[in-house]
Amino acid sequence: MDKKECGPLLSIIDRMIDTSEPQRAEYLRGYQRGIQVDILGVSGERIEDHFLLIDYAGGGSGDPYIDSYARGYRDGYEGMKPESPSLSSSSSRPLPIASIV
Repeated sequence: MDKKECGPLLSIIDRMIDTSEPQRAEYLRGYQRGIQVDILGVSGERIEDHFLLIDYAGGGSGDPYIDSYARGYRDGYEGMKPESPSLSSSSSRPLPIASIV
């Protein structure tokens, strides 16, 4: 995926963030940022942040919102399908971007 191809996907994620519960929104923000970093690369001054987020993706921060963001970041960065809402929140809404990625 290149910059041009990810534009519509990032727009869909923006809309989903606006309608998601807070913890799910953090996952989606992280997912969106992970895609952007995958496409644009990690700048030198941000490499420590990148590795910290990857470490927190396993739930190591102690804060559920940071862990959700980190999981989303890792999933987006690695090109994985986003996790279903039931794994990251109590929402049962379908995730339309899962079929796009």
